[in-house]
Amino acid sequence: MSTGHDGAQAPTAGAPAQRAAGARADAAVAGGAGRLDAPEDTATTRADRWRRRLRDPATGRPVWWVEIVILVAMYYCYTGTRGFAEGSVSEATRTGETLLRWQEAVGLDIELGLNHWLHSVPAIAIACCYYYATLHFIVTPAVILWMHRRHPRRYSRARWALVFTTLLCLTGFFLFPTAPPRLLPGAGFTDTMAEYHNWGWWSATASAAPTGLDKVANLYAAMPSLHCAWALWCGVLIARNARWRWVRVLGVLYPAGTVFVVMATANHYILDAFAGWAVLGVSTLAAIALTRRSARRFAPDGPSAPLGGGSPRPPDDLPHPSGPDAPDALADGGDSRPGEAPAQPAPRAPSNGLAAIT
Repeated sequence: MSTGHDGAQAPTAGAPAQRAAGARADAAVAGGAGRLDAPEDTATTRADRWRRRLRDPATGRPVWWVEIVILVAMYYCYTGTRGFAEGSVSEATRTGETLLRWQEAVGLDIELGLNHWLHSVPAIAIACCYYYATLHFIVTPAVILWMHRRHPRRYSRARWALVFTTLLCLTGFFLFPTAPPRLLPGAGFTDTMAEYHNWGWWSATASAAPTGLDKVANLYAAMPSLHCAWALWCGVLIARNARWRWVRVLGVLYPAGTVFVVMATANHYILDAFAGWAVLGVSTLAAIALTRRSARRFAPDGPSAPLGGGSPRPPDDLPHPSGPDAPDALADGGDSRPGEAPAQPAPRAPSNGLAAIT
């Protein structure tokens, strides 16, 4: 061992090797401790892997086959409720008559007056028939695609709200088959869709169903109104997310117009509309709970940057703190310059019912 002129001891040649050996020993100890948590790490990795399979890693959108599976499942659920309702015609008729008596008792029996007025104005009646037979099947898929493409971070919660709404309505069709006003014998209603079926493609017996597909439709699915529930779902999303004011105004008018059309054409009671809206409210709360639980479950312990660099992505279902379509970097402080403290995200606003689906 040699010393310098100031008496300090010079480093030995084996010091780097000793430090490397010590580092390896520390890593071995840490690895041994980490093995105690191996099952949890494996479960987390497996869950993350499943989430990557269910979402496009580049955009955060659900993959296409997930949507197909959901649609097929809902179709078979609808088919099951239709088969049950066909065997309960007398029960469905009694339920419809009971609803009508309840509405008369509280002064809500406005369907018959609207139906007679619509029957007296053929031009408006035909327009209402087209409204009933088309918009329900056009606007809803269009809003789904629009939210999926333009608002992917808000899509998951909105999609689950729609799915839960549909499933709860199908459950209502199964448990409480209800004849619409147009099918109540002796109630005085005119079946507007049947009267003007030669003006369009819809069936004379199955209301909005195209001619030839009568057997696919559930004739006794009045309560709750899926038309009104879906229309309110679309209206809320359009009113809160559309860029142009006139489109937002249409979003507000669409649910109201749907309620008028379904009552004037004698396809629903006003209580059907209220029940459909209530189902949407409950479904929205369920969607909020599901997406928040999913965000907490899959959220990492700390922020992690993507493989290609850049700022980390926040959980998919959390709202943008800087506007509805703020980029991720602005949402999580990723726009801070070197040497500056990262910007703090704005606090999350509390959810308030239907607004939370947006």
